[in-house]
Amino acid sequence: MRKQNRIALMLAVAMCMTTACGQSENPQESVGQEASNAVEADTSAESSQTANKEEPVKITIWYEGNDSRLPFFKAAEAEMQKDYPNYSIEAITFDNATLTTKALQAVTTTGGVDLIFNEASRLLVTHQQSGGGFEDLNEVLKNTPNHEVVTESDRKIISADGQLIAFPINGSVNGLGYRTDVEGVEVTEDKLPNTFENFTALGQEYEDAGLSGFTLHLGTDPGQVFNLFLTGGNGISDVWLNSTPESQIEKNAEYFEKVISLYAGENAIWDKDAINEDFAAMYTKIQSGSVGMFRVGNWNAAGWDKPDSGVGEYEVTTWPSFGAGKESGLLLGGVRGIAMPKNAPEKEAAKIYLSYCLSEAAQQASFETMGSCMDYSVVDKDKLSKNQKIFFDESIPTYPADSYNGVFAYYPELLETYEKGLMKAFNAKGEEEIKACVEELHANVQSAIEANQ
Repeated sequence: MRKQNRIALMLAVAMCMTTACGQSENPQESVGQEASNAVEADTSAESSQTANKEEPVKITIWYEGNDSRLPFFKAAEAEMQKDYPNYSIEAITFDNATLTTKALQAVTTTGGVDLIFNEASRLLVTHQQSGGGFEDLNEVLKNTPNHEVVTESDRKIISADGQLIAFPINGSVNGLGYRTDVEGVEVTEDKLPNTFENFTALGQEYEDAGLSGFTLHLGTDPGQVFNLFLTGGNGISDVWLNSTPESQIEKNAEYFEKVISLYAGENAIWDKDAINEDFAAMYTKIQSGSVGMFRVGNWNAAGWDKPDSGVGEYEVTTWPSFGAGKESGLLLGGVRGIAMPKNAPEKEAAKIYLSYCLSEAAQQASFETMGSCMDYSVVDKDKLSKNQKIFFDESIPTYPADSYNGVFAYYPELLETYEKGLMKAFNAKGEEEIKACVEELHANVQSAIEANQ
C-alpha cells in the first residue's frame, strides 16, 4: 500500500510538471512517463524507477532566518527521499537584507538557486522588481497532497495577478498581548482590550502604574499598526490602497486618526521610543517587562510563555474593534513561503520537493521550529502553551492583510509616500494637526497613483 501511495504521488506531481511546464530538459527528471508505466506494470516501474535514481540531483535552497529553520527543510527532504533517494537539498541561510539582494540578482542575472524561502511579501517585491522572475506555482500546489489546508486568505497573501508566487509553508498570525501581573491593574472580563475604548482605558491604567501603555516599532514599518487595528481588529480590507488602484485613506480617515492619536494625541499611551525602534529593540522592551500591551505573534508565544522570558504574566486576545457590528479578530500578517526562479537549474526536481512541504512530517517540523504551519491537524492542542492556544482556535476570525506589493510596478514609490506621510502624522502636535496630516497623506498617495497611470 505504501508503494502504491508513492506511485500515485509521483504520478500527480509528474502530471503537473508535464501539463504546466512542458517536457523536462533533463532526461533524468522526466518522471511523468515512468510514473505512468509504474501504474500499468509493476516490473516496468521498478526498472524505470531504478534508472531514474542512479544519478544524484541536488536542489539548492536559500532561506532567511537562522539554523532553526533547517529541521523543516530536512523533514521535507526525508519524505522526498523515500520516493526519490537520489534527490537531496542544500539549504543555505542569509539575513533578510542579504537574501533580498541575492534573490533579485539570481532571478535577473546569475541564477544558481532552485528555491527561495522568505516572507511572501518580500518574495512578491522581488517578483515585481525582476519583471516576473518567479514561476507561477498554482499547478504545483493544486497537485500537491494536502493542498486543501491552504485557505483563500492564505492565497491572497501569496499571489500576484492570479499567479501563486510563494508555495505556502506557514502563516504569521498576530494577536494583542496584555499584562496580567502589573500591580494596581486588574484586567477583568469587562475591561478586556477587545474594543478600542477598553484598549485606550487599559493603556492609561498601565501608564498610571509606571509602564508604557502600548508599543509597536515604528522605525522600520510605520504602516503595520494600521493593518493590525483596521484589518485584524475590524476586518477592514484595503486599508490604504485598493486594487483599482485608489487611495483608501480618506475613506478610513477616522480610523487613521484614532490610531495615530495613540502615539501623538493628548491622551497618548504609546511608548515614545517606538518612533526609532526596529523589531529587535521592540522585543527587548517587551522582554524587559516595561510595556503593558504589545503585539504577540504565533512565533513568539511559546517562548514568551516560559517563566524566564522576562515578559511576565500575560494573555493574548483579538485586536480591538472600533464599534458595534465589527467582530474583532487576529491578523494573518504574512505567509512564509518558497518561490522558484524561472531560471532554476533543477526546476523539475524542485517541484517534486515542494510537493512534500505540506506532508505531515514537514508541517510538524514547521510548527515545532517556527511556531506555525498550514496544516493545523498536526498540532497537538493539548500540548500548546497558554498563549499559543488562541492562534489555533479556528472559531476566532483571522483576517488577511492586504497584499498589493506584487501588483503595481510603482508600489515602492507609493509605499515611500505612504510611510513618509505617516511619520509626519506620528510627529503631529494635537488632534487638529493629526487630522490635517491624514488629509495630506490621502492627497499625496492619490497623486502618486495618478502620476503613474
